[in-house]
Amino acid sequence: MITTIKNKIVLTAILFITVFSISAYAVDKKYIPNTANAAISFSLDNLSKKAEGDLQQIFNSLFMQKFADNYLGYRDDEAVAETMTNKLAQLFDFSKASKIIFLNDYKQSSIIIDILDISELDKLMIKMASQEDKLISFSENEKYRYLSLDENILMSWNNEVFVLSLRGLIFEDDLNIKTSADIIFNSDSLENEYFISLENDTNDFYAWADLSILSDSENSLFELFGNMPEDIKDIYKGGILTAKVNFNDGIADMIFDTYLPNNDYDILSTKKELPEKELLENLYKFVNGDKNYGFLSFRFNSSSTLVKSFISSFVNNEISSQLLELCDGDIFVSAWDTEEENTAILFSMSITDEEKVKNALKTFSSEQEGEIYNIYGDYYYINNSILYMVTEESVINSIAKGETPNSTLDEDKLKLANNNMLSLYFNFNTDLGLLFGLEKYIGEFDSLSLTSNILDNNHIQTIVKVDAKDKTKNILIIIKTLIENIK
Repeated sequence: MITTIKNKIVLTAILFITVFSISAYAVDKKYIPNTANAAISFSLDNLSKKAEGDLQQIFNSLFMQKFADNYLGYRDDEAVAETMTNKLAQLFDFSKASKIIFLNDYKQSSIIIDILDISELDKLMIKMASQEDKLISFSENEKYRYLSLDENILMSWNNEVFVLSLRGLIFEDDLNIKTSADIIFNSDSLENEYFISLENDTNDFYAWADLSILSDSENSLFELFGNMPEDIKDIYKGGILTAKVNFNDGIADMIFDTYLPNNDYDILSTKKELPEKELLENLYKFVNGDKNYGFLSFRFNSSSTLVKSFISSFVNNEISSQLLELCDGDIFVSAWDTEEENTAILFSMSITDEEKVKNALKTFSSEQEGEIYNIYGDYYYINNSILYMVTEESVINSIAKGETPNSTLDEDKLKLANNNMLSLYFNFNTDLGLLFGLEKYIGEFDSLSLTSNILDNNHIQTIVKVDAKDKTKNILIIIKTLIENIK
């Protein structure tokens, strides 16, 4: 009998938790319509704690102040602008994730926030309406109420969420701003499996976007990519982009996943098998690791016409195009300061045929000294199926002699280059900041790395990491201080 009662209690508890979870989850996503072009979700409460900042100030600086300033561009009404910022924020529940969604071909955007006190919100909105000599309106089906400040800004809400919609944030829009509220409160919720998988994760920030819009020449977003070839555009049909961002002590992690189900190319053919250890050592061993600014490493299957056609679009002269045709799929570019206080740039590439490359170098070189060729002021040298191109003569002479720097790349940086199809690394040292005039922007940061790999089932994953010099503080505190100092 006691066991039966215990079982009933356990079952009741499980049922309660399950029902509560389902209902809470449904409220969380049901205002993101299935026609949304993109959705961004973020926890302002969590972000403000990590940044050790004032929640309302962060909310205003990120969102509401922009809306208020936009409004003041149409109406000289400081009272309404004050309400939009300092007063409204006090009635929102920031413990739940807020969201920004884009609708109608990115022509309308809305921010969705849970309401903390609906009765006080109604009073505040009535007062705001009276300030504008207006009344609060109800939708035809009475699912929501709204106040239109002007033709570009709409405030709408029900007993659960508040929605601020803006027209023409990205593109010009001839639609009625009220269509945003109609879609949000009356449409079925977004059921995309990739969006739902993000909802089930715990992240400071995440984003979801439908890439199909890039394949439709009738859509406004296509205007940004109007010169895209037809065969490339088709890749994006049915495509989805997702992103996860987390801010921790001394580091920010960002993961981007691109899913392209209707890719006409065999995207797996771009994968490059790990080359032999000797080849890897030859690619990287002449880099001065002590004064290294950073590097770009790209490893791809040399039979991939997709990759080569993409790279060729960035190659300008004939010699570069010919060399690319003979590339065996490994490209490494690095930069560092020389003892002569010049910036050396090293380009190293694995090649399929040394003799053909040498013939091409002889054809285009203005002078040759031994096995070193001078073409347009850059120096070329071939050894062990690796082509080296260096901007500094002293460096190419060292490579020809087999002399390596006293300090080569660290093991962790070598792994970054070796183990990923694409890797990009920047070392934010003082010299780099001075070189580009970026010291006040990057002085607090140690490094940035980006890696990208092709996964199974037509997924491409890109990971970005930003490291700060101070590992004891959350990186959001450092970013916030940086923004304040720039202002």
